[in-house]
Amino acid sequence: MFIAFEAERILSEAFDCEVEICRRDRLSAALAESAFDIVILEFVGHEREDRHYVFLVRQAGAQPVFLTATDDHWGMSEVFPDVPTIRKPFNDTEVRAIIGDLLVSRGKDVHRGSPDTLAPL
Repeated sequence: MFIAFEAERILSEAFDCEVEICRRDRLSAALAESAFDIVILEFVGHEREDRHYVFLVRQAGAQPVFLTATDDHWGMSEVFPDVPTIRKPFNDTEVRAIIGDLLVSRGKDVHRGSPDTLAPL
């Protein structure tokens, strides 16, 4: 949870966004209750499980992003070529750059003070 809180701090300082932290077992409900632009998922390294959660995120119209500390990715880039990855431990600059680029690609104003950007965890 501490890592999620650190990501929340970075995103809240960089963007005028709403950040929601939830466990994977609550993700379906969170996606049904609110619209999200970006969902940051913990990469667990279990292909079937990771595919399931990426599918849920995409089905909800959001862009998935993986967060991982592992170097063993069982071909993650081949299985998820369009899912950006943030490596742990992460730094503020990397997180801001990846999320900012994704928000721009979704047509969002990434400047602080723009109320329409949303980046949940």
